[in-house]
Amino acid sequence: MKTTFIICLTFTPVLFGFQKEPINKEFLQANVYGNRVINKSIINYDKSFVSDDRLFYESLISTKTETPDQKLVKKTLQNYISGSSYNKLELIKSAFASNATLYLTGRQGFKRYTPEEYANFFKNGEAGKFNGREGRILEFEITKDIATAKVEIAGPKRKWVYIDLFLLKKIEGNWKIISKTATKVSEVKAN
Repeated sequence: MKTTFIICLTFTPVLFGFQKEPINKEFLQANVYGNRVINKSIINYDKSFVSDDRLFYESLISTKTETPDQKLVKKTLQNYISGSSYNKLELIKSAFASNATLYLTGRQGFKRYTPEEYANFFKNGEAGKFNGREGRILEFEITKDIATAKVEIAGPKRKWVYIDLFLLKKIEGNWKIISKTATKVSEVKAN
């Protein structure tokens, strides 16, 4: 759900008239070069492109307004992250649908867990006290009433790092994690 604006440094009435359709790169190129074959060099420089004649920038105007669903998905993921970072079992469980499945590899090998079983991993920690786990949302994508998300979870002093993948579903107006899996992307560092 990314809104992108492309602004041309040359002003033409066609480009900046009152149009109902969004402007895209191909539209700009067609208006700049007409129907001739575009044989000019175009170089992509992170959110911009350069031709022999003009420089175009994307996202000069920042309009990153979050939709209500984006805010709710982030809140669900933050509940999971905060709950597991501060040993808050109820907060962890609140992020999951009651019938969610978690597929994790642990000491006993690959196993399926319930949200209750997963939350109990944190029952021995002092509730509300930071346990060293840090999490951050790397990305998520919403399609109607489902979403996917990728979260990085790092242990104390980044001794280990996991990537968690989530499936979320909008259930009765609330976003809930319906499935989770994870993989370790770093080995324990020697002290």
